Amino acid sequence: MNYKIVQLILSPNQQTTSINEVFVAQPDANKEALAGKLFVLAEIESKNAEYSKLINFLISTINHNYYQNEKIILREKISALKVEHIFELALTKTNKKLAEFLQNEKIKITPQILNITIGVIYNNFLHFTNLGKNKALLIYKNKTDAGSAKHKIADITNQINLNESRKQTSVIKLFTNVINGSIPPNGYFLFTNEAMPEYLSNKQLIDIITVLPPASAVEQIKNTLSKINAYVPFSIILIKNTLGLKNLEIKKQIPEQLTTQSSVKNLNTMEEKTENLLIPSGLIDFNRLRTVLTKISEKIIPKSLKSTNIKKSLFLKDKIFLKKKLNWLSIQKIISLAQGFILYLMNFIIFIFKTITNKETLKKYQVNIWQKIIQTVIFIKQIIYGTIFWFKNLSKKGIILFLVFVVCLILLTVNLTWINLEKRQNAEKTIFIDLVKLIEQKQNQIDAGLLYGNEKNVKILLKEITELLVTFPLNTAEQKEQYDKINQKKIVQLEKISKVIRVDSPTELANFINLSSYANPINIILSKEKIYASDQEQKIIYSLELANNLITAITDINKIINKLNSPSLDKDNNIYYLSSNNIVRLDKKTETLTNITIKHNNFQQFIDIKFFNNRLYCLAPKNKQIIRFNKSTNKFTDAVSWINDDVDLTEAISMDIDGNIYILKNNGELLKFIKGKKENFELGMVEPALTNANKIISSVEQKYIYILDIVGKRLLVFDKSGKFINQYVSNKFNNLKDFTVDETAKKIYFLNNTSVLLINAKHLGSVAI
Repeated sequence: MNYKIVQLILSPNQQTTSINEVFVAQPDANKEALAGKLFVLAEIESKNAEYSKLINFLISTINHNYYQNEKIILREKISALKVEHIFELALTKTNKKLAEFLQNEKIKITPQILNITIGVIYNNFLHFTNLGKNKALLIYKNKTDAGSAKHKIADITNQINLNESRKQTSVIKLFTNVINGSIPPNGYFLFTNEAMPEYLSNKQLIDIITVLPPASAVEQIKNTLSKINAYVPFSIILIKNTLGLKNLEIKKQIPEQLTTQSSVKNLNTMEEKTENLLIPSGLIDFNRLRTVLTKISEKIIPKSLKSTNIKKSLFLKDKIFLKKKLNWLSIQKIISLAQGFILYLMNFIIFIFKTITNKETLKKYQVNIWQKIIQTVIFIKQIIYGTIFWFKNLSKKGIILFLVFVVCLILLTVNLTWINLEKRQNAEKTIFIDLVKLIEQKQNQIDAGLLYGNEKNVKILLKEITELLVTFPLNTAEQKEQYDKINQKKIVQLEKISKVIRVDSPTELANFINLSSYANPINIILSKEKIYASDQEQKIIYSLELANNLITAITDINKIINKLNSPSLDKDNNIYYLSSNNIVRLDKKTETLTNITIKHNNFQQFIDIKFFNNRLYCLAPKNKQIIRFNKSTNKFTDAVSWINDDVDLTEAISMDIDGNIYILKNNGELLKFIKGKKENFELGMVEPALTNANKIISSVEQKYIYILDIVGKRLLVFDKSGKFINQYVSNKFNNLKDFTVDETAKKIYFLNNTSVLLINAKHLGSVAI
């Protein structure tokens, strides 16, 4: 613990108009070593009992949120976890809890009367947030022009405008700005309410705090204030940085006299000089090396930068990074780093250029370098020859002792290496066990959340588990096995929250490759206990009887068939296909093919067709329209542009009709139209999000909307209001092409590659396949 922290609250005997409270946490030794000490200094300019209740709740909440944070346990094992991050997280949770508390207790507060400071001291690092008019004073040593060091006080609240945040403070977020910094060696940080600095001058504070130990200093301040005023309350928290100090008690410096201490100082100086004289000439002189490097840097660094650095070094408080935390990748930082890099690079290039172009300097450097190389070679030879000579002159006893020493040294090195390796392995094992326990704990919480329908909390926990798995070690077989186990459970839980119905073994009804080795069906449609699959390459329509899984082929060599896209049923269950220049009809009764010509200028723009109420609707995305035709015996007439709004349909890919017309875009967006007008309609959230869509089915007879996602290998189900119901996935969906649904029989059929697969529609209830 590299700090001392003391507190003082001085309340007058007379009635006051404010509430004052000072709190310094007292965690156990382990928690203090990991997270430091939390402190709160609060003054509220009101005597309302509700504000006393507010302060008590705030202190207990921030103390719990900070020290009970699970990340503190992992902090010494995961270097990325910093105290400032844990403190900021605790403040965020406290803001949320405080807003809930005020709402539940129906307490209305005025932020302008709140003066609250919350902070954490860890080693010599300080992190705090300030609301209102409390003072944050830094006491540090500053060198004067004469070279002597005097203590000064810097008001941090004025320097970084902490009190400006009061104007933007809301009841929902009282604590927003976090100040991070380090206290200088033998420095002090003083937090007070606004009144205290008005009664004690800076000189009085410096004389008291820098002379006396912290506890005595606070007592002296108490005595002084008690004599000055008896009407105003005072609150103080004093922190002293003791890092690197051998003697924690600070005494007044007195003029140096001829004493025992000065004699010791002179003796130390003489010892340093003697040590320098006794250093062998062959050893590396690090002081000389440092001097050489300093001279080189002085030549490279321009004078403008030197003067700036000297100027900055004179102001000690500017070196203390007690300021608002900036974005680590801000534009200003990038520009500043780039400017500095370019400046140093240019000066280095200039220095090298001057050296190379100056023949005398270059020759001098070459001579010096060559001399250094020769001296180094000679030095190495001397060491080698000296060692050989020394070893040859050893007696037999000396050689034995030397060999014993070497063996012992090797054994000691091996032993220390082994011990360090064991310690590292044990530490890694402990980290691994703690990480597994933490993940398992979160997975148990997810199970409970799924049981009680707490989807929001489950999603947060799943995200945290995903982040923890990134740091999961995979060095041993045991770790890999544990990772697979945890990851598999995570996938199962993710599927539960994502409402996934996984079909491991869908039933294969037929494979058209068995009828024709060149079969390549592209779509399917269900019509009266038969599934029809069109194969435009072979100019064939395959018929699959569901009663006996018998496959037959329908073709007509006299008909010119270019395409067989977008199958659709009319009221008589005849099937209509969209071809290149016409419509191809498959008569259900006779299973014969007929070409029907449609005369329309934009026929080539049609990408999908659907029958509804004996009318043919054709989707033309490039024209932003749906063209409707009336059906007569063997032709379509009376073309009408059905959409009345100006709607972007460039990404439209499929449509279906249930009284309303649904147009599906390839990005997953679904548009709903009624009587030619676009309605406000939106599909519910899906995990993972729907970004690639291929086909929609939604008829009058069906209760649900079905959307096929070929890239995601899934079929999504929504109700007619857009609410997400579930999604069907299977590892067997390796080449999905199309699907059709029979809600009456509670079955879904898929065209996968050249096979027809069948699964139960579990969202409609179970049924035997």
